[in-house]
Amino acid sequence: MSRLLLLDKSAYVRGAAATGFAGELCLCAVTRMELLFSARSAADYVELDGDLSLFRDLRMDHETFAAAAGAQRELGRAGRHRVPVPDLLIAACAQQHGADVVHVDRHFETLTAVLHFEAVRA
Repeated sequence: MSRLLLLDKSAYVRGAAATGFAGELCLCAVTRMELLFSARSAADYVELDGDLSLFRDLRMDHETFAAAAGAQRELGRAGRHRVPVPDLLIAACAQQHGADVVHVDRHFETLTAVLHFEAVRA
């Protein structure tokens, strides 16, 4: 079984999908929606949606949201809860699927303290 690498928007926009990481590059619904939000036109949206369809999609469900809420609660006890909600959800999804997160975003380093995944800087 190959290593699952969940791409964060920060890594995708910096070209991490083309850099030859060892493992299967994946997306989740949050990253997909963040990327599509950035489309500048209807044609750009359609093209980007097609590009993103090439990636395996890691499921997000009740377990994902519960893990994200638990991580936020745990960070809150230490006064470190100001992590963006999309990052919480992406990290929780990675934990749920045994994936690592490819990123260029310091919040994922913080999240490794409360969720089980490896933060891989692109």
